[in-house]
Amino acid sequence: MAALFTYEKKVKINLTKSMRYMCGFVCGAAIFIVASNAIAQVVRAPANATTKLAKEAAPNTAVARLLNVVSNENFECGMQAGWDTPCLRESYQGTPEHWPRPVIDSGKFWQEMTGVPDVQPPANAKDAAKRALGAALFFDPGLSRKGGVACASCHQSDKSFGDGLALSVGEDKLMGRRRAQTLFAAPFADKLFWDGRAGSLEEQSKGSIQNPFEMNNTLDTAVAHVNAQPQYKTLMNTAYGLQSISVDDMVAAIASFVRTVRPPKTVADQVIAGDTKVLTDQQLLGLHLFRTKARCMNCHSGPLLTDNEFHDIGLSFYSRRNQDLGRFEATRDKDDLGKFRTPSLRGVIHAGPWMHNGLFPDMPGLMRLYNVGMGVVGGDPAKDPYIPSKSSHMKAIQLNAQEIDALVEWLRVL
Repeated sequence: MAALFTYEKKVKINLTKSMRYMCGFVCGAAIFIVASNAIAQVVRAPANATTKLAKEAAPNTAVARLLNVVSNENFECGMQAGWDTPCLRESYQGTPEHWPRPVIDSGKFWQEMTGVPDVQPPANAKDAAKRALGAALFFDPGLSRKGGVACASCHQSDKSFGDGLALSVGEDKLMGRRRAQTLFAAPFADKLFWDGRAGSLEEQSKGSIQNPFEMNNTLDTAVAHVNAQPQYKTLMNTAYGLQSISVDDMVAAIASFVRTVRPPKTVADQVIAGDTKVLTDQQLLGLHLFRTKARCMNCHSGPLLTDNEFHDIGLSFYSRRNQDLGRFEATRDKDDLGKFRTPSLRGVIHAGPWMHNGLFPDMPGLMRLYNVGMGVVGGDPAKDPYIPSKSSHMKAIQLNAQEIDALVEWLRVL
C-alpha cells in the first residue's frame, strides 16, 4: 500500500480524505491480486555479463570473438582500438542538443532526448474527481467478470507498469498471446496495444474489459458493478453530476488516470538536464553507443524514447508455431506484416521479459541479438507475398563485448 501512495504522490493526484479512503479500500484488494500473480521470468543479469560470457566461451566461437578489439574511427570519439574517454567527457557536456548528433537513417523522423512532460494539475474539482475515480477503477478487480483481474494486475508500477510475465494472464488463468506493454508512452500515443488496434485510451480500456483473455466481461456488466459501489458515489457526482454513470464515463475516468502515469525520475533525467558527470565512464560510453554506433535512436527517441510507430524486427515467427503478424492482424494491410509498436525504454530494465512475446528474459542476451541484426524471416517474397519484410532500420551493429556491456549499463539508468 505504501508503494501505491508513493506513486499517487508522483502523479500528483490531489485526493480529499474521503477519496483517499475509498481508493485505499479498492486498491488494497487489487494489490493482493497483483502479488499473487505468476512469478516473473526475468533474469537479473550481473554487470559485464557479455564480457564474462565471452571469456568463458570456447576459442574462436562467435561469442568468444566478441572480445576482439574493433575500430570505431568512423564515429566521433572513436579510435582504432576502442573509444577516447576524455573526448566523450568533453563531447557530452550540457543538454542533449549540444551532444554528438545521433546516427539516424535518411528520412526517419526523430526527436532529441528531453525530459518527460509533467502531469498537468486538474483544472477543477470535476477533473480531480474524474482522475480519482479513474485511479480507483484502475485497481478495481470488480471490472472483470469474476472479480479476479484489475487493470493493475497487468500494469504494476514496480515493473514499469508491466507485469513481469512473458505472456499476460487474465481471468481463469487464461494466457494471452502477448505480454503487457508498459504504460509510460500510453498517454502520448494515438495507437495503442502492440498492434495499434485501439485509437485512444478509452478504446483500449473497453478492449481490455471485453477481451476473454483479460477481464472477460461485458461493458454493461462492468459499469453496473461501478454504479453499485457506494464508495464511488461522491466521486461520480463530483465528476459527472450523476449517481450512475455510463460506459463512456467509466472508461473516460480510467483514461484520465492513465494520462497521469509517468516514469519515476532516474539518473537519465539528471543527464538529460545537463548533469552528465553523474555517469560512470561505462554508462557514458553506453549513452554514446545508444546515440551513434548502436543506432537505437532510429526507433527510440524523444522524451519517452519511442517513436510510437510500428516496425518489423524479425520476430513474427511467420509460418511457424507462435506466429504473430502484429499490426497486420488489426489492419490486414500487407505493409503492416510483422510490425509491432515500439515500446518506451523508460524504466526498461524493470519491464522484462522483453519483446511483444516476452521471449527474452535476459537484457544482455537481447542486446547480443540486436548486435547481429535481430531475427530473420526466410522465404521468397516473390512466391509468398505474406512474408514479412524486416525494417530497414534493423542492421547488424558489430559491437564487441565491452560495448554491449556499456549499452546495457546505460539502459539500466533509464
